[in-house]
Amino acid sequence: MSSNKSVKMSEDEISKALAKAEKEAEKKDHKKIWIDKMMKSAKTYYKLCPYYDKKTSSCFLTLSSTANGENKCTREGKYENCPIFLAFLDGKYQEYTSKKKILPLDFLDLAQSM
Repeated sequence: MSSNKSVKMSEDEISKALAKAEKEAEKKDHKKIWIDKMMKSAKTYYKLCPYYDKKTSSCFLTLSSTANGENKCTREGKYENCPIFLAFLDGKYQEYTSKKKILPLDFLDLAQSM
């Protein structure tokens, strides 16, 4: 017959594990909050994506990644939920946090720092 041993954790161990989980969740949430904040800020300044060229329908964010000239914007400059613009903001977040720099509070601050 096998004995059912219950695993007991002290309150201290539980609180440490909970604090660690909350810290990880906060880190992920902090990135999402910052990206949402930058998106809202960009909307206050720009009707269309600031990296969209109306004349050529090109996306300036894809210029460096596409060597064959296929840099047309498929969203006609609408940057809300644009995967390219979101990836750009995500990359900027990673860049700032990896260098332990202060994150910009406004989209214009981010755009001018480039």
